[in-house]
Amino acid sequence: MRLLTRGAVALCALLLLAGPARAARASAMADAVARLTAGQPGEFAVYAAPSGQAPDVCLHCDEPINAASTIKLLVLDAAYAAFRDGTLKPDEAIIVHNRFHSLVGMGSFSLDQKEDSYDPLYAEAGRPVTVIELLRVMIQYSSNLATNLMVERLGVIQIRGVVAQQGLEGITFGRMIEDFDADAKGIRNRVTARGLGGFLQKLDHGAIVGPAESRAMIGIMLGQTFNDLIPPGLPAGTLVAHKTGWVNGVRNDAAIVFLPNGAHYILVELSRDLPDEAAGIKVLNAISSTVFKAYRRRLGGP
Repeated sequence: MRLLTRGAVALCALLLLAGPARAARASAMADAVARLTAGQPGEFAVYAAPSGQAPDVCLHCDEPINAASTIKLLVLDAAYAAFRDGTLKPDEAIIVHNRFHSLVGMGSFSLDQKEDSYDPLYAEAGRPVTVIELLRVMIQYSSNLATNLMVERLGVIQIRGVVAQQGLEGITFGRMIEDFDADAKGIRNRVTARGLGGFLQKLDHGAIVGPAESRAMIGIMLGQTFNDLIPPGLPAGTLVAHKTGWVNGVRNDAAIVFLPNGAHYILVELSRDLPDEAAGIKVLNAISSTVFKAYRRRLGGP
């Protein structure tokens, strides 16, 4: 029988120790996040994991929560799947309008511009805007009008099919934004922290549609203009590809965070029933800071 060299024995010993050491670090991070949320009004769900690895933090991460505008990531996904399949082109023009058919019955509805976050698109009513521009403002400015125009073009059933085909568990794409008739029948957009975390893991590894499409989607997400949840917990200049979402009592953010040495990690922060949203945002900022510091020590970098 072949004997192991001293170097091989040492390597085996290090590998055996790595498992418990990683578990201890994960437990410490999870405990720190749990302490930050303990006793805070409202409910929080958190998923944190190095790129390509199992989560170190999975706080209430299988609890379905109102997706708010994080659901727009799935519209982006479906659009790039349609680009790949040749059923949609980035330069295709869509006439801007603000009247949509409800998913249920024969009714229709319009979006409330005061509840939207991007006024310029409403000024384009009756004019053509390209698909790629609609996708950009849908993600970077969280435009509800751009979202519904894209959902109308792609189809709710088709978007659900893309989610199912990619095995994105914990994500339910239900309806257009502000389709309150569908909402009244329980048709809603829901996500879990683990579900969004799984989406971002696949995206970071080029497995959402394909490598080129994944890179393009990340490029759009890097231009996010709403940066009040995960980014404030990070050093200035840290690259974050993410999508935020909010409705009353809900503040969500789902991100790929790029460390200075090139390593990536995934962080998803969801919340609901926040009686004081400003206080809830501070909790989410603190979670982001805690996770960043832990991963910077573990994954390397200045």
